[in-house]
Amino acid sequence: MRHALILTALAVGFAAADEKAGPKEFEGTWTIVESEKVDPAKQKKDEPVVARTVVFSGNTYTIKYGDKTVEEGKFSVDATKSPPKIVVEAVRGEGTGTKWHGIYELKGDSLRAVVGKIDQAPPGDLDKPTEGTRTFTLRRTPSK
Repeated sequence: MRHALILTALAVGFAAADEKAGPKEFEGTWTIVESEKVDPAKQKKDEPVVARTVVFSGNTYTIKYGDKTVEEGKFSVDATKSPPKIVVEAVRGEGTGTKWHGIYELKGDSLRAVVGKIDQAPPGDLDKPTEGTRTFTLRRTPSK
């Protein structure tokens, strides 16, 4: 369950955001469709994604499992970098106090990210994540 919380985890997840990338592009409800912990030795089986929904609002995020809030936090992005950077900090819930940094790609209703703990070197390539990082793919939930 913890890896789902990292996001985002985005979310990531996710500190004020750069106006060019603004968090406006993140606004809304997203579903985690894929998540993987990078472990080249495959010594540990990846945990299933339990929390499936991430809601971004302003520079904050909420991770939910059904109607239950699992984690809340704040995030910042810098889209002026190549690849764009993201920093995530859990402020309430299971991952409280955890900080992650990484890179992301936002294309329409698809968000991909690779994040690692803040005390590690930041990830540098979405397609070649390094050991100890997590990869996430989210899809925006259509508005009703």
